Amino acid sequence: MDPGHCIYKVSKSIRNVKPQAYRPQVVLIGLHNRSIKQTANDGAGTSSDQGQTNKTKQKYVNMEKQKKTYLKSFTEKVGPKSIQDMKEIIIAEEKNIRGSYEISTEWVPPESFVDHILEDSVFIMEFIITHGENSHDTKHTADVKQDLMLLENQLPFFIFQKLFGSHMEKLGIMGTVEQFILNFFSLKIKKKTNFRHFTDMFRCVYEESLEETPNLNDLTGEAIGEMANADNLSRAGVKFKTPSQWKSSERDRSHSGNLQPMTSISSGKETDDYSLHVSFKEGCLVMSSFRADEASETILRNVIAFEQSHGAVNPFTSNYINFINLLITNERDVEVLTAEGVLRNRMGSPNLVVQMINDLNRGLKEPTSSQYRSIAMNLKAHYKSRRNRYWATLSKVYFPDLLTGTATCAAVFLLFLTLIGTVASVIQAYKSFESVPPTIIYMTSKADQRKDAP
Repeated sequence: MDPGHCIYKVSKSIRNVKPQAYRPQVVLIGLHNRSIKQTANDGAGTSSDQGQTNKTKQKYVNMEKQKKTYLKSFTEKVGPKSIQDMKEIIIAEEKNIRGSYEISTEWVPPESFVDHILEDSVFIMEFIITHGENSHDTKHTADVKQDLMLLENQLPFFIFQKLFGSHMEKLGIMGTVEQFILNFFSLKIKKKTNFRHFTDMFRCVYEESLEETPNLNDLTGEAIGEMANADNLSRAGVKFKTPSQWKSSERDRSHSGNLQPMTSISSGKETDDYSLHVSFKEGCLVMSSFRADEASETILRNVIAFEQSHGAVNPFTSNYINFINLLITNERDVEVLTAEGVLRNRMGSPNLVVQMINDLNRGLKEPTSSQYRSIAMNLKAHYKSRRNRYWATLSKVYFPDLLTGTATCAAVFLLFLTLIGTVASVIQAYKSFESVPPTIIYMTSKADQRKDAP
């Protein structure tokens, strides 16, 4: 594998599960989704993908026109001289840009190549400036934003830094190119990360979430062999909480003087959509709330497709989906996790969530290790404990809520009082018996014998 490759065609085993998750809906970026024949026919460089409708292709054509409009607008901001300088940068980096693509780009002549890269990169920057975080996020904006993170729809990120790094102030943008793009996607990366493109940018955010929990970036162990699903774990007494729920309950207990706060749990938002955080302690599985909807699915699919293709990165997100796939196997699992707040079902039917999770795990390479192996082993041990299952059953049947628990306690108390009354009566009867003189007992016994005689 060429170490320079970072923009891949999605493998057939993954694509065939859900082809539309990797296909741009509005705009084509880069070279993977273009072909000579279609470029000559409609001028939009549209792919010959059979899944594209005429309506979608027309959107591509319209966006190609929009690219030229954005280039004209950008030229007015920075001047023709800057545009010429940018073209020279692309010429100088042509080999590195072409080398970023897994497939050959030799079919694109140098002149067209420069125009493609310039128009696409300027379009992205102008689109972000025009539809940034302060503007209304319309469906069109959301569709373009989603297209910009698809694996096959990428430009190498280094070219953005080289083209626009010196123009940020002139464009009225504070901060670096990296910060500007991260803000547009509502992402944060704490440390300096040299991500390769926008898909890899999301992967880096996922991976960084593991650093807040000890041992979750360790892939030295084996893959997960087996693990009980959410419903069975719940029946065995396992609780499910988000990091914020755990912290809240922990504060309540620490204020009562029972224990000290944990420091290993992430302090991130409960609704962190890009967190792979999972931990298991004190019978509670703490994990960031999983958002089940089409937008999240598309992001996960493309990040996983990149991990499966690019051997230089660890498959942390792929392993996360493998873990979730073991946790969610039926509709009851979805209901349990939704009720506990660790799953946000925006698909509607629980069955659709099960299908989404299962399909995310289809077509992937068999995992050889997992950062969640130790957690899975601890969950397995907890589930196999008879004491845990018996106690969980007792709690669910007799103490599921305050009202039932109060009734149970009242019934036990009444039973206890009845038992005490019974014992007291027996003791009193026994003492009364002992207080009768032996002579009277003897005489009574003799009288009974004569009465019984024939």
